[in-house]
Amino acid sequence: MNIEVLLFANLEDINAESVSNFEVNKNLFEVNKFEAKKGQMFFLADLDNNDWSTLIVGTGGCRSEYDFVNLGAKIGKKIGKDSDVKFVKKAKDLDIYSIEFGLAISTYSFDEFKSEKSSAINFKVIESEYSEEIQNKIQSIFWVRDMVNYPALTKSPEFFQEKVEDFIDGLDIKLNIFDEKWILENNMGGVAGVAQGSDRSPKFLVGEYNPDAKKQIALIGKGVLFDSGGLSLKSPSGMETMKSDMAGAATAWGIIALIAKQEVDIGLKVYTPIVENMPSGSAIRPGDVLKMRNGKTIEVMNTDAEGRLIMADALAYASESSPDLICDVATLTGAAYVALGVEIGAVFSNNDSTLENFLNSNLDGFENYHSLPLEQSYKSLIKSSIADMKNSGGRFGGAITAALLLEEFVDDIDWIHLDIAGPGRSRSSSAIYPEGGTGFGVLGYFNFLLNQSKT
Repeated sequence: MNIEVLLFANLEDINAESVSNFEVNKNLFEVNKFEAKKGQMFFLADLDNNDWSTLIVGTGGCRSEYDFVNLGAKIGKKIGKDSDVKFVKKAKDLDIYSIEFGLAISTYSFDEFKSEKSSAINFKVIESEYSEEIQNKIQSIFWVRDMVNYPALTKSPEFFQEKVEDFIDGLDIKLNIFDEKWILENNMGGVAGVAQGSDRSPKFLVGEYNPDAKKQIALIGKGVLFDSGGLSLKSPSGMETMKSDMAGAATAWGIIALIAKQEVDIGLKVYTPIVENMPSGSAIRPGDVLKMRNGKTIEVMNTDAEGRLIMADALAYASESSPDLICDVATLTGAAYVALGVEIGAVFSNNDSTLENFLNSNLDGFENYHSLPLEQSYKSLIKSSIADMKNSGGRFGGAITAALLLEEFVDDIDWIHLDIAGPGRSRSSSAIYPEGGTGFGVLGYFNFLLNQSKT
């Protein structure tokens, strides 16, 4: 199927010169009440002697990158079948790149566990300048979505490892896989402690790209494959979506794969501790004290605040290599989306300039971010009477106190922390985001690291 997409921002631009067979189709503009506003679209009547169908699309009011991506996704849903697509600009200041990206992202589906599979939809954009880069981004985002959407019964540490191996196969990424014995020998009390309640042994995966680059970045991703809360057990409804608590780890691998495919001139090393948080007779208990990789101790007040425990070990381990910058990404706290809602990622940093660079890299972008403060006075909330700190600071400021705990493990190295507990999973379906994993964070960090490679 061949589709010509005519993009109009103003009604007055629609005439016999801009639209073939305008007179034949003039009444359709009236019937569809077309005013060239963003999201309005309809097909012209097909002519028997024409191999092309024409889709009229309104772009008026599109301002941000998200607006154009959303428009492209709606175009994809409108077409709904394999097609060669040609975009024809009939307006100024159109972000064709984002429209093409939206067209591609609209094709996602996850029917691995359905008895009847849907046919994959493929779009080919004719005369595209961006197809390879867009495809690389889409592959990373879709892989992250798939990993989040796999149920916990399927998603064992071994399964996660195998999926990573397949995903980065053929890329210039060195993968090291460490088992439970290595984790214990390397004094990772947080990773071992969280994992000990599960029958499934933990893993620690490390990927390295471009180790000879001038600038070296560490990226840590939280990999809790299922979070029951441990002995601080979640409610049944609270557990329903906890297969998604490894979105940070999946995102980290999506990022390094994209960086490698785009051959970005930066060194990137990914660290992902992979565990389950389960209740059992061997699980850690409230009041237990864990000794972390860097020798600091944490009193476990709430076993459902487990992500920061495994992240702390990974951050400490990454810090030992003295990278220029440490980044992390995690579905860490419900408090983050209580503060910002479910569509905005929370950003923390111990360096104002680094924070500003991250936010500027994603200004008016497809992914939306907002900073939260590392309020140092709140450290009193995680003070322990028997250990160096405790893993929960109480009900208020929870995203901040979790970030303050992580800060204890980065050795004063510049550091960015993303809490994607809200936007890492879509609660309902849209043209861009079907219900489930979103892949949020892949593009945010890619934009930031691309800019870092140029400084």
